[in-house]
Amino acid sequence: MGTSLRMRRVGPDELTKGIEHLESRFSDTLEDETYLQEFEAGVLCNLGEDWQMVNVLLTGEDFPATGSKCLPVLGGEHVATLGSPFDVLLILPPALVRAASEYLHEVDVDTLVEQNSGRLRVVGGTPDWMVSQLVSHIAALKKFYLAASTAGDAVSKRMYG
Repeated sequence: MGTSLRMRRVGPDELTKGIEHLESRFSDTLEDETYLQEFEAGVLCNLGEDWQMVNVLLTGEDFPATGSKCLPVLGGEHVATLGSPFDVLLILPPALVRAASEYLHEVDVDTLVEQNSGRLRVVGGTPDWMVSQLVSHIAALKKFYLAASTAGDAVSKRMYG
């Protein structure tokens, strides 16, 4: 099993409650009912193990160091390592959530697929169903970040290794 990524919209006041509070909110989503409620309400965005391929499709790179195109998936301040080096918590403050939303709004998904799908590291090539799944993730990211930006929310990100 690989590393997976979940993101939650959080009010700026929640950031002041600390790492334990943010982690507990993710822990709550491990229960199916809570997960479904938050997912359907647009509070939670789950890229699962596809996060790296979504990032490559958005940026053309595995781990870009700077720029707004890295914000939706990998952006944020590393605030805690919660076990292995791949088990981390990141925070993206409201100003950067707005920047991520603006970047995603400008993204033309067809162009991204044309430019970057060849950079995806999949043995035997990238099948159409996989590209379609990644495009669905980008649509979910657009919706998630627009809602977060409109509400003035921050985003906490939890990688599970």
